[in-house]
Amino acid sequence: MGRMQEELEMFQTLYGQTAAALYAKAAGQNAQARQLYNASADTYYKANDAAAYDDWVRARNHWDYFYNRS
Repeated sequence: MGRMQEELEMFQTLYGQTAAALYAKAAGQNAQARQLYNASADTYYKANDAAAYDDWVRARNHWDYFYNRS
């Protein structure tokens, strides 16, 4: 028997079938929320990385424009 099944049976014993089902549903939603949070954090990181690179390229091109004219 898996850990999740053991927890479900424990919750059924302690709180009844309805509450146990709600606890199981909440645990599933929490796991899904964690995955979505991590995915959004990765996306923010990638966006910031792209913005920083674009800013670096802009500054490099700006510097090259004036350096080549001296």
